[in-house]
Amino acid sequence: MIKRFAIIISMFLFLISCSKQDETFSIKGKVDNIPDSTIIDLYEITYDLGEKIGTDTIYNGEFEFSGFAKNSPSKMELRFRDRENYYGRCRLWVDDEKVKVKGNSKYPSSWKVESTNKEQIEFEKIYGQRKDLLILGDSLKLLRSQNRKNKELVTQLKESIDSLGQIRSELIMDYIYNNPNSLSALEVLFRNAKYDKTIDREKVKMSYDNLNDFYKNTLYGEGILETFNENEIPDVGDKMVDFMAYDTAGVNYSLTEFKGKYILLDFWSLACGPCSDAFPQTLELHNNNKEVLTIVSINVFAEEDMWKEKSKEEGICWINLSDGKGVYAGAYSKYGILGLPTYLLINPEGIIVEKWMGYRDGIFEEKLKKHIRELKI
Repeated sequence: MIKRFAIIISMFLFLISCSKQDETFSIKGKVDNIPDSTIIDLYEITYDLGEKIGTDTIYNGEFEFSGFAKNSPSKMELRFRDRENYYGRCRLWVDDEKVKVKGNSKYPSSWKVESTNKEQIEFEKIYGQRKDLLILGDSLKLLRSQNRKNKELVTQLKESIDSLGQIRSELIMDYIYNNPNSLSALEVLFRNAKYDKTIDREKVKMSYDNLNDFYKNTLYGEGILETFNENEIPDVGDKMVDFMAYDTAGVNYSLTEFKGKYILLDFWSLACGPCSDAFPQTLELHNNNKEVLTIVSINVFAEEDMWKEKSKEEGICWINLSDGKGVYAGAYSKYGILGLPTYLLINPEGIIVEKWMGYRDGIFEEKLKKHIRELKI
């Protein structure tokens, strides 16, 4: 009897723990001036990929979400479904906690997030005092979206949007210079280091130097450091650059292991439509040319489980690797990839003989056959 009672108690505790695990966060919103039946979506952001994890319909100005976050903390965004009458997003850092959202505008970027999460608090410090510029930018983007056919107006609006963005970036950078240790600050630092050539590079470098080890050792931290190394990007005629990566089973490979045949290096990612479009012809290329060509696909999305799931879904049976560095460092950075898919054809001696970005029907035959005469496609 006692043993049976203990088993029942154990099962009860297990069910409670499962219940808690299935509902670890709660987001409750109260927004004025938004009509009933307006649909709002919740997205969870893993690196640069947004996955919709919830939908609610606003009634009496209220909405609510709850669930289990993949990360701790997890970056999320609230977005209106209607992109013709609303614009922007309310960004949140969510953990095992209750979050309140309040607002009275059709621009979610203006909404206030009440949370005890450290990253959310830092996010508000970075963007809070500059929200007026963000809201103005969103209003101009909405106007641009509503007048897409008016090319003259679209051009004028773009200039204003870019100008506002530059002012906001400089103000945000001034704050981050003295307060770099947060995930939100780290993302800004990476974008500025990688893409914004107008930002003072020395200020970015000094901000990086002020990061603690936790943030320096993230992928964003590695990516920032990589931008200061200024490695020469290989091009057609250059020797291939070696790197280490692993397959979905965890087996490590060096790119030089595949020398001796032609290598087609294929950089791809999960949310890249043209990458997926290319896979059927890539499979045909693999099946018909194993004696002369090795296809090496390099996934540049850093979340491993999602990569494995997508690889299985697409039926990738050729060499399919990841170095875990995403678009921040590693092979992506060494080869100076700017868009996806990007392909490099490397000859048996290790020399790059073709490099191109994008996929369309017939592209493999066009690019490869002039180098591999016996190519079957």
